[in-house]
This record gives sequence, structure tokens and C-alpha cells, in this order.
Amino acid sequence: MQIIGRERVEQVLSPSKCLHLSRDAFALLSRGKVKQTLRSVIISEQGSLMGTMPAYIEEGPYAGFGLKTVKVNFSRSDQRTSHEGFILLYDASSKSDIALVDAASVTELRTAAASALATDILAPENASRLAILGTGVQAKKHVQMMMEVRPFRHISIWGRSEVGASAFADWCRQHLDLSITVALTPAQAVSDADIICTVTASKEPFIYSNDLPTHCHINAVGASALGFQEIAPEVYAEVELYVDSKDAVWNASTCLLQARQQGFLSPDNMGTEIGKLLTSGESSITFNPRRTLFKSVGLAVQDLVFARAVLNQV
Repeated sequence: MQIIGRERVEQVLSPSKCLHLSRDAFALLSRGKVKQTLRSVIISEQGSLMGTMPAYIEEGPYAGFGLKTVKVNFSRSDQRTSHEGFILLYDASSKSDIALVDAASVTELRTAAASALATDILAPENASRLAILGTGVQAKKHVQMMMEVRPFRHISIWGRSEVGASAFADWCRQHLDLSITVALTPAQAVSDADIICTVTASKEPFIYSNDLPTHCHINAVGASALGFQEIAPEVYAEVELYVDSKDAVWNASTCLLQARQQGFLSPDNMGTEIGKLLTSGESSITFNPRRTLFKSVGLAVQDLVFARAVLNQV
């Protein structure tokens, strides 16, 4: 049995490689080459959760069974990842070889890469102003991935902790030759943004329709389990909605469920799967909407594709 840790994962998976793998994962899903169940979640009295995500990929270099199991600690106050766990890979053949790949690093990379892929497909090519709402590991990974797809000149940061926002801004200044500002409110952070990424563990919405610029693309990432919210329901009445998986988001997104219950989502705007845009041969969007939103909750196929790519390089 092989055990592959974070260091090796990050050595193999460059941002450009992650974007390529994201395309492969969503295309496999769209073509019906993946069998996966919805995420199973157990929540403790302390607020931590354990999730399990099994899948089977039928063909190609990523073929085989796999299972991600991860514990998520939302109350962690240090700079380490909130995710701990492994992705278990079974050999695609009849052999009994198995491997364990660090789940935290894969989750960080595949999540940010999905947002970057959606941005590359849906956002204007001249988008230059990025807003990041959140200050944790996903915030950093999103900045790194977003720089692969658009020539940003400015990043606006907001965090629920002023200390965390300031520290994240310092990190951005050290790694990027860009204008970086820290916003006092979410509304201030997104007021003139072309691309908005929400990557928090908030249980209350903080993005409202009146806050948004006329034209923008939103990657709604952080509220990936029931009970968490980032986007107010009325926002969905004013965006063209795209998702990683319809089955997944409609079973795990409180934001979407409330938007539908309150009548903000029309029957013809229940979410186009991003993989359909990759496999249909059509342009990304058939018109020029003022606002697009990509809602992702994370899929087992992403984990297996990324983990298998690492294993294939070992």
C-alpha cells in the first residue's frame, strides 16, 4: 500500500495541471462515465463533521474505485487546513493494490481549480478585479488558481476576522505584484469586482443583490453543506446559475434551497452543470448575462481524478 502525503501532491499538481484535471473530471461526469453517491455527512455536537464520498470512474487513466473520507473542523483558529483525511484508491485492475492520498491538499486544489475553470468559461476575458471573501486556506488557493485564468490587477479582501484579513493581505502582497486592499464590509469588497469568490464557513448570508456590481461572475464555494450560507436568496433571481452537479448542490446547498422556496429561482434557471459546457460543443453561454454564479459543493469524481493523477506520477 502506498501512502502519498501533502508534499508530493503539491509537487505534482501545478495550477495549470489542476485546471486540466478539473476539465477531465467534469467532462467524465457529463459523459456519464462516473458512478458516485451523494456526500454522506455526520455532524458532532461540537460542530465538526465527517464526510465520506465514494465513486467509480469507468474508463481512462483515472479508472477505478475510490473513496474520500475527511473530518472538517470549522472552529480551527490556526492557519492549518480545516480538513483532515485520505482518499482511498483501489487499483483499476483485478490486483489488490491500494493507495492512500492526502485528502486535505487534494480538496484544497480541486476546489479552487473548479472555481478557476468556471471563471475561465463564464467570465469576461478582460476581468481584472478580484474579490476574495474569506481568509483561510481556500482563499489562498483561489488566488493562486485565479491568477492562471485572468490578468488581475487588483484584489479586494474581506474576512470575518480583521486580523485574518490583514494577514491574508500581507501574504498576497508577498506573493503577488498587485494592488491589494482590505475591505471593512462584504459590500465594500465586491462593489467594483469583476470576479467574486466566497470561501467561508459562514452560517448567515453576507452577499446581497444591492451589493453587487452590474456585471460580475461569482464563485460560491464555502457553503458546501446544509446549514451554511454565503449568498442571500434574492441574488439567485438576478444571476445565470451554473453548478458542479445538480444532484449534489440541490442536496447540500441551503442557499439554493431557500432561493427556490422563496421563489427566486425560475424553473429554467435551476443550474447548468459546468461539465455540459465542456462536452456540448456549444459556447459557454448563449447570451451575455449581467451576472453569472457558479455554485459548487465538491464531488468525489474530482477527488479521484486528482488523486489518481498524483498516483500515476509516483
